[in-house]
Amino acid sequence: MEMRKIEIPSGVPQGSVSGPFLFLVFLNDLLYSLPPTIHFSVFADDIKVYHHNPHIVQNAINIISDWSVCNELPLAESKTSLLRLGSLNSNQLYFISDSPILASSSVRDLGLLTDSSLKFELHINQKIALSLLRAKQLLKSFRSSNPAFYSALFKTYVLPILEYGSSVYSPPPVSKLSIKLEKPLRYFSKIALQRCNISFSSYENRLELLNMYSIRNRRLKAQLILLYRMVSGASYFPALNSFISFAFSSRRPMLLKCHFPQNNDFFSITVPIWNSIVRNISAFLTPSQFEQLVVSSISRF
Repeated sequence: MEMRKIEIPSGVPQGSVSGPFLFLVFLNDLLYSLPPTIHFSVFADDIKVYHHNPHIVQNAINIISDWSVCNELPLAESKTSLLRLGSLNSNQLYFISDSPILASSSVRDLGLLTDSSLKFELHINQKIALSLLRAKQLLKSFRSSNPAFYSALFKTYVLPILEYGSSVYSPPPVSKLSIKLEKPLRYFSKIALQRCNISFSSYENRLELLNMYSIRNRRLKAQLILLYRMVSGASYFPALNSFISFAFSSRRPMLLKCHFPQNNDFFSITVPIWNSIVRNISAFLTPSQFEQLVVSSISRF
């Protein structure tokens, strides 16, 4: 076979170990050239810019567009969307070169369907429908008298759908959406135990028999562990002190204060639950100790 050398004017090797690092190096000068007042986030080749001033946003778009032309990395204009957040957001038009960016009521970003109200109801309803479909497909495709088999099926093929990004969209524990998120597991656990000829008295009893935990239970654990990682410095959250801070109690060193408890967001939902389980803790726990505390503090249901 004849080997030929081909010049590659731009880009990085795909599927390689060094590829992601090389792409970050390749992209680094673009990020430094953006206006210092613009807010932006980057994941691989996905860039989001946001600001309350439309002129600053358009300036950032122009810089990104010019950089992409100079570096022979064309923007995917058909995949670029405009999502307006907030009731006071202007109807300003934005352009890539001379092409207008189409406004959208919802945008799929890294697997999460985000709408202009940031309620995530559309995303949750889609995930519930997909999880129910997957659960029905599994029950149609497999039959067994072993409850552990059905438990493994659900954990492997359905839970990842329900739990991906759940710390971001997580609804309050007693909300209607939180109750709806239990529907796929309620349905699956009932059919599975009936096929195994095992009697049960309630949803919670079914979970015990299958050695499983409710979607609410698993979601609360994930939220609390993520919050622990944030306050311990293991995970980065920008301007974390603007949202929460330690209560600085010598007797209860893990108590947190939420600065905006009226907001329906991650911190306003999670901090009260956090405080309820660390209230009697007299020293800051290690990660493994905290995880054990969380497991013992949240009921299976």
